[in-house]
Amino acid sequence: MKLALAGVHQEFEFEQVEYSNMKAHPDLYPFGQCPRLVDGDIDLVQSNAILRYLARHYKLYGKNEKEMGLVDMIMEGVESLRVKYLALVYQEKLADAAKDQHWATHCDPSSAEQRNGGAHLVFFSRLLQRNGPGGGKAFVGTSLTMADLCVFDIVDLHNRIFPDQMKVVYPELVAFHDHVAALPGIKEYLASPKRVAAVNGNNLG
Repeated sequence: MKLALAGVHQEFEFEQVEYSNMKAHPDLYPFGQCPRLVDGDIDLVQSNAILRYLARHYKLYGKNEKEMGLVDMIMEGVESLRVKYLALVYQEKLADAAKDQHWATHCDPSSAEQRNGGAHLVFFSRLLQRNGPGGGKAFVGTSLTMADLCVFDIVDLHNRIFPDQMKVVYPELVAFHDHVAALPGIKEYLASPKRVAAVNGNNLG
């Protein structure tokens, strides 16, 4: 969400909310948790609802119905992999064996055709290369979309855990990540205090 706002040069205020406060105000937090976006009379919770609102509002949803459908498809694919990532990083005691298993199931190209819950980095590599007009810099069309920002985020999270493997096995995804990270607005945001150092509250992303 913050990447999207940074990418369209929209200033925003970030507020940290106590968990107890979310639970105490179901009128503001209908599902008892953040994130929550307030934009004038727009007041939304649920991550993907907020992302799609921002995509529509700031023209990050593609140029036509076909591109909008592809953006949605890629966002859902990212969500599938994010669920597996969260299951990994929120373990009480994260062992190397758990990280190895995650890589083997959801990242190693040799396992792409096995059962993985539709969650694998190979799928994103293929989609990036399939979008010829994007030239490896966009997943849909040639302009920045919410699909790009969602893939950037999931690649960024995996870069934090598997930096060496990502550079060797997925140089195209790393190059895409670097391209997005250098875009005006996003570059400044990533270097600013607004970028949380311990994403998801831990040191692994």
